[in-house]
Amino acid sequence: MMKNKALGFYEGRSLDDLEVFTEKEIPIPICQTHDLMVEVQAVSVNPIDTKRRQMTVLSEDFQIQGYDAVGIVKEIGSAVSGFAVGDRVFYAGTTQRPGANQRFQAVDSRIAAKAPAGFSDGDLAALPLTSLTAWELLFEKFGYIPEENANQGSILLINASGGVGSIAAQLAKWAGLTVYGTASPRNNEWLKKNNQVDHVLNHRLPLAEQINKPFSAIAIFYDASTYLPQLTKAIVPFGKVGMIVNTKEALDLNPFKNLSIDFYWEYMFAKTDAQVMFETQGAILKRIASLLVEGKIHTTAVQTIDGGITIENLKLGTEAVERGNKGKTVITGGVL
Repeated sequence: MMKNKALGFYEGRSLDDLEVFTEKEIPIPICQTHDLMVEVQAVSVNPIDTKRRQMTVLSEDFQIQGYDAVGIVKEIGSAVSGFAVGDRVFYAGTTQRPGANQRFQAVDSRIAAKAPAGFSDGDLAALPLTSLTAWELLFEKFGYIPEENANQGSILLINASGGVGSIAAQLAKWAGLTVYGTASPRNNEWLKKNNQVDHVLNHRLPLAEQINKPFSAIAIFYDASTYLPQLTKAIVPFGKVGMIVNTKEALDLNPFKNLSIDFYWEYMFAKTDAQVMFETQGAILKRIASLLVEGKIHTTAVQTIDGGITIENLKLGTEAVERGNKGKTVITGGVL
């Protein structure tokens, strides 16, 4: 009889705590009408894992995280179309249901896509959450056309070497934009060789000293309160600014009024949280899969932890994220 092992916690503890993560045997999830029941093969660790864990107060609810996954379909719901038992799939899941840090996970088929052949589980696990975030910001919020070389102009990416920045740079370049990206100098090689960033800016220096003309769009993949005061000189009138990270300080947007700037928050779980347009995420992942196969984009995995989704490996992956590593950290081998 199949058993389902999960890694999780009842309370958000520090990584230094020996019991920050625990193992638990839980029931195999019931496959609902639109669900895929997936045997998880690989996951990635994201900043949202850390943030949600740290905010979790002690309760009787066992919290299972993991918001990127690759796995094999073991069962399909009665209303599922386009998938079959045995398919390899990839997806980001939702914060409203148990995550991928378990052997078997139920996920709505409409937010998943078939995994393209020829790519490892780890390479694919690096992509769903960040590619959905980047795609929604660039093409749904900023309004760029999601076709190769269909756009003109320049875009600035703040923190271009992180998880979202690493894929946003590739998508922006594919779409025809000239890409400027800020990062630490130690990540310059990663930016130029892997992210297709045309112009690398030192995040420790003022932007005004490093740019010749303002941008029509700026995407901030870091606490915006750190950069916002600099952006009045870096954005054109009627430009667009997008943000994905909660700010430690209140944002003063008044200096941008006379420039008539549009501000956007992007949170890729908003669709599944609200059950609004969530089926678009499966469609986006299909596009991401096609771009991978065509060689237009590539994985952003920079650290692959083999040997299974274990407490030890989950700690290692989480530690890398909490250090602020570049790209993505993935764990392969399934839950042992």
